Parts: sequence; C-alpha cells; structure tokens
Amino acid sequence: MMKSPPTRGFALPSAIFLLVILSALGAFILNVSSSQQLGMALDIRGERAWQAANAGMEWVRYRLAANPSNPTCPANTAWGGSTYSIGFAGSATLGDFLATVECQRVSAAGDNVQGVPTWVFEVRVTACAPAAGVVLRCPGVPTVGGYAERQLQGLVSF
Repeated sequence: MMKSPPTRGFALPSAIFLLVILSALGAFILNVSSSQQLGMALDIRGERAWQAANAGMEWVRYRLAANPSNPTCPANTAWGGSTYSIGFAGSATLGDFLATVECQRVSAAGDNVQGVPTWVFEVRVTACAPAAGVVLRCPGVPTVGGYAERQLQGLVSF
C-alpha cells in the first residue's frame, strides 16, 4: 500500500479567504451604520425645522389676535415678498433655524359670517437652517451639515 503525499499549504489560502470575507463584511456593516446615523441626524433636523415653522405659525396667530376688532398681517410679511424672518437665537435646539413668514388677507375686512364679523388670513411659514451669514430668509442656501426645510400653510380666521 502506498502512502499519499502530505498536503501542505491548505490552511493558508483558507485563512486568507476568511480574512477577506470578514473584512468585506465589516466594511459593509460600517457603511450601513454610518448611513443610518446620517439619516437619523437628517430626520432630527427635519423635525426641528417643522418645530420652527410651527413656532412661526403660532407667532402669526398671536400677532393677528392682538387686535381682534381689526386684525392685520404683521409688517413686512407680504405674500410672495416677505422680508420678515423669525430667528431662534436663544434656543439650544432651534438656534440655527429661521422662519420666514408670509401673510395675506383673503376676505374683505370684517365679512359677516352668520352675523359675526370675521377676518380670514392665509399664512405660510417656511423654516430652514440657511448657511450662516448668507441669507436671512427661507428658503436659504444649504449648509454643509444637511439642509432641512419645512413649510406650513393654512387659513387663520378671527
């Protein structure tokens, strides 16, 4: 009976193959993880932009309610040409956001609805985080950290 020659070098190619496969799997997991973190950060910025837009909408409601007998849109908030933006400099979470407010009256002054004088306004608030020092209204120039913008539009009546 003849002896078969000893096999040599079988473990080394197997080990190299396993190392290549495990390295590729590690790189894939790292890529997926960083993509998820970036997506989550953009989701948070989008939610903050929505909160800034909502705060701008509440500000307009407050300003309109300040004079219930004859409400008027706040100054410099003309529809389509607004130059008024609300900043949130004192806020830790909304400090880099602006909310540009646009307002217009859509009903005649004091239209009567069932005998009650009513004023109807269309309000649009666009919130964003523009690049620092570039634009002071929204929509702005996208920032490096991810641009987020949200817009709320609705009717406000008194």
